[in-house]
Amino acid sequence: MKKPFKLLLTIALLSIAATVGYGADRRPLMEFKENGLINWTTGMVEASGVKAPESYTYYGQAPAQQPGTLPEAVSKARHNLLETLVSLRIDADSRVINVVEAFPSVMAQLRSMVQRAPEVKPLRKQLYDGTVEVWTRMKLSGGFSQLILPPEIRHIEPIRRVQPYKKFSKFKSRSRSTQIHTGLVVDARGLPAIPVLAPRILDETLDEAFGPAYVSREYAVQHGVASYATDIWQAKFNPRVGDNPLIIKALKTIWPGRCNFIISNTAAGRLRSHFEHLQFLKECKVIIVLDPL
Repeated sequence: MKKPFKLLLTIALLSIAATVGYGADRRPLMEFKENGLINWTTGMVEASGVKAPESYTYYGQAPAQQPGTLPEAVSKARHNLLETLVSLRIDADSRVINVVEAFPSVMAQLRSMVQRAPEVKPLRKQLYDGTVEVWTRMKLSGGFSQLILPPEIRHIEPIRRVQPYKKFSKFKSRSRSTQIHTGLVVDARGLPAIPVLAPRILDETLDEAFGPAYVSREYAVQHGVASYATDIWQAKFNPRVGDNPLIIKALKTIWPGRCNFIISNTAAGRLRSHFEHLQFLKECKVIIVLDPL
């Protein structure tokens, strides 16, 4: 397929709003693959498939679409979707391909999911010679996440607040409206970083401040461990992190994975300081802001 036509398809793809989980950023973090793309903001993976007709017409007449052309294009798109999915990074140490190679049953289930992936019909294109290009789409949340997320991400029982002793009730504390936060935005712009399914946020002593130990599996499966954005202001006002998110600047990433983010000990202390913060971490109300890939 000619490059200008593929470029037009990419532009059309970017213009489609695909909303998953807590909502989509208008400037999503996109990672492009050979025959597909990963939208880390919306949590969608898409891939294309092209099938040329077996015979052609002449004299500039548009050919009628042959019966097998469209199904074969969809089949190729699903094959490319599977290849895109297995290339996904889970964390600093593993990709989906590592899981499916170790557990053939997981690969069988993933193939079954991909075979049910729908075609994105608004993106279907037919060239003058009868060649058909289609796109298929699958979300990373739900069944895929349940299958692929590390087993260390477990269900966490509801966090209960410990009531203070009555003898201290006469002391009134100052308003905590500016101290209690509803979510977390990690500003990692300007750092060499890559998105993964299960990122970690560490303090300067490399103790975990957010990651698999903090999230509850049902939230991670439904919404993703974290979302990604490329615009700090849109991240701040994203419904995922509520109306008063804690904004933390990442200091650096750890090589070679570049997906574990270091924050200051002071920032980590603020994150761990309140019951409410542990609750939003459990519910995966986290957005990481990166430069466009």
